[in-house]
Amino acid sequence: MKIAPLPLLLGLVLAALSTFFIWAHLAAPVDMVDAPSGKVRCVSYTPYRDNETPFNPDYVADPARIDSDLAMLSQVTSCVRTYSVKQGLDQVVPAAEKHGMQVLLGIWIGREEKGNQQEIAQAIAVANAHPKTIRAIIIGNEVLLRGEQQPDDLIRYLKQVKAATGLPVTYADVTDFWMKAPKELADAVDFITIHILPYWENNPTSAEGGVAYLKSVREEVAAEFPGKRIFIGETGFPSAGRERAEAVPSIVAQARYLRELAVYADSIGLDYNLIEAFDQPWKRALEGTAGGHWGLFTTDRELKFPETGPVTNYPHWQREAGAAFAISLFALLMLAWRGNVGGMLPGIAAGIGSALAGTALVLQAEHSWLAWRSPLEATVELLVFLQSLAVIIVVLPEVARGERAVAPLPIARTVAWLRAPRRSPFDRAHALGLVQLSVTASMLVISLGLSFDNRYRDFPNAAYAIAVGGFVLLALQRGDYRRAPEGRREEALFALLLALNAVAIAFNEGPQNIQALIWCALNLLFALPWLAVARTAWRRTFRNAAAATA
Repeated sequence: MKIAPLPLLLGLVLAALSTFFIWAHLAAPVDMVDAPSGKVRCVSYTPYRDNETPFNPDYVADPARIDSDLAMLSQVTSCVRTYSVKQGLDQVVPAAEKHGMQVLLGIWIGREEKGNQQEIAQAIAVANAHPKTIRAIIIGNEVLLRGEQQPDDLIRYLKQVKAATGLPVTYADVTDFWMKAPKELADAVDFITIHILPYWENNPTSAEGGVAYLKSVREEVAAEFPGKRIFIGETGFPSAGRERAEAVPSIVAQARYLRELAVYADSIGLDYNLIEAFDQPWKRALEGTAGGHWGLFTTDRELKFPETGPVTNYPHWQREAGAAFAISLFALLMLAWRGNVGGMLPGIAAGIGSALAGTALVLQAEHSWLAWRSPLEATVELLVFLQSLAVIIVVLPEVARGERAVAPLPIARTVAWLRAPRRSPFDRAHALGLVQLSVTASMLVISLGLSFDNRYRDFPNAAYAIAVGGFVLLALQRGDYRRAPEGRREEALFALLLALNAVAIAFNEGPQNIQALIWCALNLLFALPWLAVARTAWRRTFRNAAAATA
């Protein structure tokens, strides 16, 4: 250990300045078009919070909560769309009437005729009790997409509800299924309700191009059904989640799409419904992180962005910057205590590096908070966070030791030590080996998931940037990129698997997905020193085979 006050002070100053400028850049306000004054046309509403879910048959919505939510929503819209009348959701209608709002009343249609008829009967009773509050009745939501009913069944339901209420009726689905639907289905509805979600399309569209995409799709559907009014039953953009091609979720992206949509809709009198009023955590189990973050409001009922003026992805960035600096200070102390900050150049590197590590850890923590879907996943996210802390405590100080840095214990020996820890003393090599094993195994599991089941999985780039950066710096320090470390056959196998997965992920995601490309680069950087081991092993095998043949 070597601590020099002046380099350490320099590192501290650079850590503070770097952290400030990094977060000021991340939180820089983005100029965009202002939304027209007035309320949005309509928003989807469900009351679920925290661990509440529509899949819980015992759940019943609290009428007081519904009333409170609609009182808040009445300030930004005059209409809400529901999807069912079960689980207490029928109480949305009287609450909306109380606050001067209208309802697009949803009837949930599933596979079972008995359940469908019960839902229809309850919806008819609600609609007949509050006919002036019901703007229209939506019978079925994407039931053709799910393959749970046929068009003839929907036509029967539509005619049944229309005859019982006399109110306008419609069916909601994605455009592909409306375009394939028989003419009789279009004749049975008073207007056609389509869902246009640029983020979820087969060819995802960015927030910047989202409204142009919506316009083209709407015009295509209108041409297919001349004389029928086209209603956009669902549209929006997520504020968090994984990138899909050019579609990158963020608060700025969501604000841009919704504001530009409002301007376009106002210019042509387009009627639309936004998905959705409040973030719905239960959807993360079905659609990943993005599924839970489509709301105008957070689950805490906080509006995500204003209607006018610049928008930032980090409205409370000073808080994040403070947390990042606290972590960078901890990292700097670890470098000074366990490593070497004994010169001006090491002090500069330590200050900037600790700021980057602190920022990455804060970004990781924020992503974990948005992404976890169950107690098990929360535990996994916590373990990954602790893994990053272990890199700061164990790996980065070893990098700072320079020529005195030791190599991580090989994976085989690390596993053997875990089986019988008392047979050898625990030292720095053992600590490095344990962290290396954890990073290797978790990266491989994540990459395999992204290779074979990628639609709803995130790219944990911030979480692994610290780990990969630490081990890459250590490999460079030791010259492992120039020579093959001995006795690391398991590492060679893992390196091949990581490299192959990186190729598969890049192929699946395409060159437009920057998050995917960063994850692939992290995999390759982490695997690169070990690929030299594999190359040496192959050459030795070929030489032995040639010698045996001769």
